[in-house]
Formats: sequence, structure tokens, C-alpha cells
Amino acid sequence: MRLLNKITLNLLSISLFIFLFGMVAFYYVLREQVDQNINLELEKRKKSITKELDSAHSTTNPTVNLSEKVLITLLNKPRPLISFSDTLIFNPDENKYAIYRQLGFVKVIGDQSYFIQIFKPLEETDRLIVRIVMMMNLLIIIIIITLLIANRHSSRQDWKVFYDSIDKINNYDVNSFEAFSLKHSDIKEFADLNRVLLTMTERIKNDYLNLKEYIENASHEIQTPLAIINSKMELLLQWGDMKEKQYKIVADAYEASNRLSRLNKTLILLAKIENRQFPESNPVNPAIMINHQLESLEDLILSKKIKITKRFDDEVTILINPYLAEILLVNLIKNAIRHNITGGDLILELSKNRFEIANSGPPLQMDPEMLFKRFHKASTSPESLGLGLAIVQKICTLYGYKIGYSYKNEMHVMHVDFK
Repeated sequence: MRLLNKITLNLLSISLFIFLFGMVAFYYVLREQVDQNINLELEKRKKSITKELDSAHSTTNPTVNLSEKVLITLLNKPRPLISFSDTLIFNPDENKYAIYRQLGFVKVIGDQSYFIQIFKPLEETDRLIVRIVMMMNLLIIIIIITLLIANRHSSRQDWKVFYDSIDKINNYDVNSFEAFSLKHSDIKEFADLNRVLLTMTERIKNDYLNLKEYIENASHEIQTPLAIINSKMELLLQWGDMKEKQYKIVADAYEASNRLSRLNKTLILLAKIENRQFPESNPVNPAIMINHQLESLEDLILSKKIKITKRFDDEVTILINPYLAEILLVNLIKNAIRHNITGGDLILELSKNRFEIANSGPPLQMDPEMLFKRFHKASTSPESLGLGLAIVQKICTLYGYKIGYSYKNEMHVMHVDFK
């Protein structure tokens, strides 16, 4: 979940809690205020009714019911004061009970005591309270929604700098010659983040350039003595007066020197691929490259009597660095030929979204997941460095291709999905 959404949800949750609590409190406060106002009205009516009863004292029988909202009852025995309270009274006209606010008090007229009850209907008042509460609810909801929208819009503007920094870091390429810059922010936290990112990327770029320079220098310095060693070994091998044991020692040293030279070049290639030092990409026709490689490996294919089956879509093109495309296809083809059996099959299929190569052979004696690890190989051939499929996987990762392996019908199958 995005931080902005998290903040909005938290704000909404807190606002709803405060809103619900506030509306309950508002209702009871409003109800109390209304009751107090009604009580004042009832007190005024009490004084008015008391005056009327005093003025009517000269009559023999006082008025029993001055109006529909006043009830006067003769007391035969003392009755406690009821004071203010709510009560229900049946309304025969509407055939239902209605809620009233009442004030009860005792009035002594002559020798008689009367219990007087004054009633005030609350139905209209309750309706008014409900309307007020509903209007307040609506108003508060509108205010909350408005605040959320305004807060979200304001936050989006504030967070633009953050997301811009994330995008630039995500697309950062140490091989780029463009200066790495971030937008200025007046928010201290974002400004501190940008400062740290600028310092970090500058340090990374310097470390990368130093490492790149070291690899290039080391490669050059290693290749030069290796080339000298190989040339000297070749001269020794051309001498005819060496004994068989001496010849074998020199031949082994020459083979080890060649292997070290190839290993050095392969590791440098892996480092360059990982460091994305092949930025240029062009449309490449894999079918042309595959046919070319098969022609160059024709002698090896004939020596192992391998039967080749091709199913190509000649119109297929992929966007890739041509040099890396050639390495990708060469390593897969050489791997399939090297691990094929004499008289086996080699099946190559190329479609718009997939290249598949299959070769005959017994099942693997190792975990298939280890095939793409460095220095892991299925054969004990001294010619194999155990880096061919590792390079293939790095190239696939670089361009977002998916490489996989399976074994079915006594065939080892390697496939590369372009999309």
C-alpha cells in the first residue's frame, strides 16, 4: 500500500471516529438545551396558571381543566412533587402514543389541595432535533470529504518530488554520461533524502568507474603475459629433440595457459554484461545467426554424426545487442553439440516469441537448477569452463528474456522466451 493511501485511510478512520463521537455528544447536548427551554416555558405557564387559579378562588369549584394541555386533579391525600419529566400520552385522534414534557406541582386553594400537571408536546421538537442532527451530519460529511480531497491533492503535490526521485533512481544507469540530478524540495525530509541519494549515486559511480578501470587494466595486463607464455609454449612444442615426458609437460602447461586465457576473457565478458556495457540494441534476425554458427561448426557436427532438424520462422527479429545475441546463440548451440551423443539428434525451433534447442543424451546427474550457476557443468570435459550457460542467463536477464530447461523423450531441451 502506498504511504499516501495509508495516510489518507488513517485520517479517514480518525475523522469518522471523532465524527461519530461528536454527533452523539452533540445530540445529547442539544437534547439537554431543548429540555431546559421547554422547562422554562413550563415554569412560565405554571406561574400563569397559578395566577388564574388564585383569581378564581372566589368560585366554589375551581376549573378542572383549563386547556387540553393542563390536568388538575383534586388530592385526597398528600402527593409528592413530580417536577419535570417525560411521559407518553395516548392521542385518540391519531390513535397512537405521543411523547410529552410535563411539570407537576401541588397548589393549595382554600382548604383543598390540587395536583396540577402541565404538558408540552415534544413531537415537533424531536423532529426539529432530528433535522438539525441530519443537517449537521451532512455538513460534517461534506467537510470531511472536502478535507480528504484537499489533503490528497496537497499531498500529491508534496510527494511528487519523492516519486520523481524514486523513478530516477530506478532508471539510474552508471554507464550514462548524463548528470544525475533530483528536483529541489522545500520539505526537509525529502531534501535530506535527495542529498543522501546524490551522495550515494556519486559514490557508486566512482566505485564503478574504478572497478571498470581495474578490470580493463587487469585484463590487459593478464592477457599480455598469457600471450607470451602461449607463444613460448608453442615454440617449445615445435622443438623435435624433447623427450616424450618433457613434451607432455609442455603440452599440459600450454593447455592450462589457453584455458586460463579463455577463463579470463569469459569472466571479463560476464562483468561487462552485469555492468550493462552493451547499451546499443538493434533488430537482429536469429535465423541468420543460427545458420551461420551451424556452418562454422559443421566439422564437429559431422564428426559426431548429429542429425539436425530446423523449424524456423525466418521473419523473426529481436531487439538486442548483436554481439550479445551471437554469444547467446553460440553458447546454446555449442552446449547442445558438446553434450550430444554420437548419432544423436539436434532440433532447433525458432518462432516469434521463442527459441528452443534440443539434443539427445542421458538424463542429468545433477540438479537442473545448477546448470546456470557459474563453474557448474554437466560434463567433465576440460574444454568446458562451466560459464557458458551462466553467460546465457545473464544476457537473458539483461533483456528480460526467460530461459528454462527440461528433459523429455530422452532429449535435453533449452528454451528462451523473448516475451
